[in-house]
Amino acid sequence: MKNLLSVFVLLAGWPSFADRAVPGTTNAAAASANAASSPKFSDVVSQYFSQWDRNGDGLLSTNELNAAVVNPAFHGEAAAALAAIKLVVRGGKYTLPPITQAYLVASPLRETNQAEVPVDLLDAPGQPKSIGHPPAFQPRYRSAWLRLRRVSRDLFPQDQLMLDACHQGPLGDCYLISVVGAMVCRNPAAVKGMLTANLDGSATVAFGNGRRVNVAPLTDTEIAISSIAGTNGLWLTVLENAYGKYRQETLPNVLGDDPETDVIAHGGNPGYVMTVLDGYQARSFAIVTAKGRRQDPQFTTNLAQNLTAALQAHRLAEATTGTNALPPGINSKHAYAILGFNRDTGVVHIWNPHGNKFKPKGPDGIQYGYTTQAGQFDIPLKDLLQVYSRVIIESPTPAAPPKPRLLKP
Repeated sequence: MKNLLSVFVLLAGWPSFADRAVPGTTNAAAASANAASSPKFSDVVSQYFSQWDRNGDGLLSTNELNAAVVNPAFHGEAAAALAAIKLVVRGGKYTLPPITQAYLVASPLRETNQAEVPVDLLDAPGQPKSIGHPPAFQPRYRSAWLRLRRVSRDLFPQDQLMLDACHQGPLGDCYLISVVGAMVCRNPAAVKGMLTANLDGSATVAFGNGRRVNVAPLTDTEIAISSIAGTNGLWLTVLENAYGKYRQETLPNVLGDDPETDVIAHGGNPGYVMTVLDGYQARSFAIVTAKGRRQDPQFTTNLAQNLTAALQAHRLAEATTGTNALPPGINSKHAYAILGFNRDTGVVHIWNPHGNKFKPKGPDGIQYGYTTQAGQFDIPLKDLLQVYSRVIIESPTPAAPPKPRLLKP
């Protein structure tokens, strides 16, 4: 496909987390077997609740939960259980009573009427805003446990970074991960240069706008509730955490003292992410406006010209959906990376940061959706203009850099 952005390569060296974390495995079957034989969520809660409940009042408050999330003493099964609780509380989709040990232990084993929704997406912003039944913590716990078993605790354990390994986690930060994926696909050297491993086990992330952020070694719970690259390393999780710290430091009056993972969990603007991570301004093309969906041929021609020029110049591009009716396999209120555009055929190559697989029940198109492997699929530009709400294209104009300063971990 013409103008398809290049795949990305190498990076190396972050101290291992194995000395304080559950040993990882690269074998998915072994991970599943270990998860199946691991203690149940209810058993783990019974063992650790008194340690999470720091004031001993029998209730797990938001502050106590947040403190446990960043506490490296809780790893493995305890971290997976904490992740399950944190995801439900942060998602805000359930009407929750005071969180007691008895409430958690008695929670249902399965999620009611959610069989078609992957566990990792149950608490995502694109799902219903309110859910009438009680949350099931067990499947979330098992998913977090599997995630911890499969992820490498090294920053860059493999010579080559793989886009196929990148998966947006249960955070609502598609606007961030989709841009990172586009950057990785475009220029691996630039992504490599953003992260530096430090001797004390921390990492320093240098953003394209001139700001630098220190990230302390992540806890198991932070890993379990974040985006991951699996056996490809912790680099994606660290970069995600660094962006959370950046937003926390630059918008303190808006975000308060929320944890980094909470700060980025409820949506954002891919164009703003481009200015921070890559250092360039972005231009937005609204396909849906207050007057409705654009139909004029000149808009289509202009968009095609801008997409072609941008991708040929190795600039970033994104497409976002709204809340309108969408084809099967396409998520609402979601950001996708545009990795390529063939002007001759009019086909756009897209990456979903969920890294999902989808097989339509009919021919590719708006009615049945588009064949997807590792999040990547092709869609005609004419269909994109009927499905998506906005296209965001990086411009060649540098963003005004803030005063460089090192943000404390």
